[in-house]
Amino acid sequence: MTHACPARRCPRDVPDHLLMCGIHWRLVPAPMQRAVNLAYSPGGIKGAGLGSAALRSAQMTAIRTVNNAIGDNADA
Repeated sequence: MTHACPARRCPRDVPDHLLMCGIHWRLVPAPMQRAVNLAYSPGGIKGAGLGSAALRSAQMTAIRTVNNAIGDNADA
């Protein structure tokens, strides 16, 4: 299964286990990438895992960061 890359105007589909395409993921600072990965893994941080508030928050922060980096300041 795939989903659209959440970066604004990105035409790429990415596998469901990834947040975004590799081109846009590289725009996410390393500490923020680690936060997403930790929140994705139930063993990473307490209260994390698929569907968790921790994961949604980390993902939204990463998406906003990418959209700002590509010059789209609209909310993700």
